[in-house]
Amino acid sequence: MYRLLPVTIALVLAAASPHAAMAGKRYTHNLCKAKTIQGATVTFRCKLNRKCCFNQLTGQRSCVPKTAICF
Repeated sequence: MYRLLPVTIALVLAAASPHAAMAGKRYTHNLCKAKTIQGATVTFRCKLNRKCCFNQLTGQRSCVPKTAICF
């Protein structure tokens, strides 16, 4: 019984450590995904306070304020 206790504690700590490390991380950007006219997937990044915009005709990517309209 006493030999099993340190092994159990070690397993509990090992299982909890990745979750504790993930709790401190925060997102710093939005990952934007869009499809072109040809069907290819395009990915780009915008800041958190920005909105992702993609023009399929020109293939232009842009990040605009969240209150703005995408053209």
